Amino acid sequence: MNKTIRPSALQGSVRIIPSKSASHRAVMLAAMAQGACTVGPLQLSRDIEATLACAKALGLTGGAQLSPLPGGLVSASLIGGAGAACGPRTLYCGESGSTLRFFIPLALDGRGPVTFIGHGRLMQRPLGVYEELFLPRGVSWQKDGDRLTVEGCLTPGEYALPGDVSSQFITGLLLALPGLDGESVIRITTKLESRAYVELTRRIQQAFGVVSRWADDHTLVIPGSQTPVSPGRFEVEGDWSHAAFYLVAGAIGRGGPVTLTGLDLQSTQGDRAILGILRGMGARITLQEDGSIAARPSSLTGAEVDVSQTPDLVPALAVAMAAAKGESRITGAGRLRIKESDRLAAMRAALCAAGADVTELPDGLIIRGGNPLHAAAIDGCNDHRIVMAMAVASAIAEGDMVISDAEAVAKSALAFYDEFASLGGIAL
Repeated sequence: MNKTIRPSALQGSVRIIPSKSASHRAVMLAAMAQGACTVGPLQLSRDIEATLACAKALGLTGGAQLSPLPGGLVSASLIGGAGAACGPRTLYCGESGSTLRFFIPLALDGRGPVTFIGHGRLMQRPLGVYEELFLPRGVSWQKDGDRLTVEGCLTPGEYALPGDVSSQFITGLLLALPGLDGESVIRITTKLESRAYVELTRRIQQAFGVVSRWADDHTLVIPGSQTPVSPGRFEVEGDWSHAAFYLVAGAIGRGGPVTLTGLDLQSTQGDRAILGILRGMGARITLQEDGSIAARPSSLTGAEVDVSQTPDLVPALAVAMAAAKGESRITGAGRLRIKESDRLAAMRAALCAAGADVTELPDGLIIRGGNPLHAAAIDGCNDHRIVMAMAVASAIAEGDMVISDAEAVAKSALAFYDEFASLGGIAL
């Protein structure tokens, strides 16, 4: 599906959707916990639907009872702690890397083979970290196209793995190891990128009574024989990754302020860093008395940003840099080549198609900004973040942009076009 995005002056207020990262983790812990737990608000994006379905398919919970909430959101009531089902099981992960990587260690429950099925580029994304960890421990690992079948029994012990591939591998182990009958250690052998996502996992685990500790900067100790206990209700905070698009829209726009509500300024989400990055580029972003955040049209200047801890910010940040005067540089983004698309190549191609001056680096981008964009046909690359970034880029465009794969936003933001329209955006 194509969307034609017309230049418009964006202004108004948006309540930011629940954090997808926090939602994945909270749903999984509620599914494993003793007692009933209500998790919400949730947005039933494709990724969150996949995690709910996989929790049921693995046998962690009998399913979730969904109740509607204002704004098209839901709450999910789960009764967990039932114990995994036995025999062959099939888990459909869609295109969700979090769902796949979080569930693989939990599937090693000694109760029979589990087959994971992915769509799009999911099974092309790295899984070798787990394969290297689990094969020496007697786990069966068979990968064939879009299918991965594993069978075995996870055991307590020491697990050494790199920290610069994806923090999702560490989270997967953090979710599974506490339930074993002995202490385990996760030893990280390289610099840990996206540390904030590991801390988000640990914070949500603590809400369910599951603890771990850092012995040093590279060693996590996980006591065994821990069972998550329901807190009764878990409140999911707003998504800073999603908020980044609207903060950029407000800062580069030609309308009034774009005001965001529903965000936690004390959040452990790494992408909260977008506030400091944009302010460092000259963005006028203020905290209002009611707790909302307003981004106003600003004169931005170039910056150099290492995104190794915040890679999901790159599409939105690249648009901000295209609007900023002078040269900007993004580094530390090599992992973006193995997302839903090669996001570095995709953002370079999209911005260049619209007239920007962008050079691709092995692990980043050089963007020489400050000029308006022109009408263009944009390849959305079936990537939700590319599509949303280029829709926001219409704020500095002088002609229509026709974006392909526009429906990809449903992976993380079902209501994106409604939000965009509420700010005066025009998407046809």
